[in-house]
Amino acid sequence: MSTPAIRAVKWCIDNGVRAAGPVFIGLAAMIITAVVYITYTDILPFYMKMAPTPVAMFVVLMFCFLLFNVLWNYTMTIITPPGSPPSLVAPNDPKMAEQIAREAGIKKGEGFTKNCKTCKQPKPQRAHHCHICRKCVLRMDHHCPWVNNCVGFANHKYFVLFLLYLWIGTLFMATISFLPFLKSNDYAVPGGVLFVFVMCVSVCFAVGILLGWHIYLVVSGQTTIEFYYNKTKEKQARQRGEIHYHDYDLGRVKNFQVFFGQGRYVFSWLMPTLRPPPGDGIVYLTRAEHLRKSDINHHFV
Repeated sequence: MSTPAIRAVKWCIDNGVRAAGPVFIGLAAMIITAVVYITYTDILPFYMKMAPTPVAMFVVLMFCFLLFNVLWNYTMTIITPPGSPPSLVAPNDPKMAEQIAREAGIKKGEGFTKNCKTCKQPKPQRAHHCHICRKCVLRMDHHCPWVNNCVGFANHKYFVLFLLYLWIGTLFMATISFLPFLKSNDYAVPGGVLFVFVMCVSVCFAVGILLGWHIYLVVSGQTTIEFYYNKTKEKQARQRGEIHYHDYDLGRVKNFQVFFGQGRYVFSWLMPTLRPPPGDGIVYLTRAEHLRKSDINHHFV
């Protein structure tokens, strides 16, 4: 039961995060701009002057490739709505109020409600209400202030690819900004290069941890919200001497395909695209249904 004080604190946090979103995006844009500027004015000229031509061309092309993919996926994560369920019930519908009241007794870890008490609408599988965005989000993972948006069904793929390319990009930048220091006897290293090195090493470490976490979620068929729920169910199952399987875990390969989609080539999932993710974000294949279909197909082979 929430008290007025708790509700006031939550209201302040929600509105604070909402207001800080554009600030975080602006800060990210300034950091990226600074790194790009220093790279073009100091780092790339070093390689064009000091390195063999093939090495210099590789550095320039790789930098442009990684920069484009970072900016593309970051922008798409920001501007792509994560997806919201359709409104199926009229406002102030008495039957909906009754259903919400019946679900009020569901405690944390016991399951997810099928109706949103804030939107007063049915809540599809894996959808959750975001108090910062003030709406229900399809297959919600979390709200990210760095993109001023929820990460959910329609933009989660862009978010993961942004983390991937940002991690590779900062690792690459840390490497090429460190090499000039090895030639410091023959080359005066500008102070901006040190800034790029320190910034990229720091971001690479932090983003690497976050990327590893989301790769784990992808291959295990979970969202961040579902992970904590599943950990509770796993603990309860162990106490009963049972094994708990995640409802939407279809196996690592199938989970990957459901998340990124299947392209013509093995590397298609890495390429920039405007294609939406597979499915409608409302209905999902469960583990039980997948195993049942696999058994049927195996039976008729």
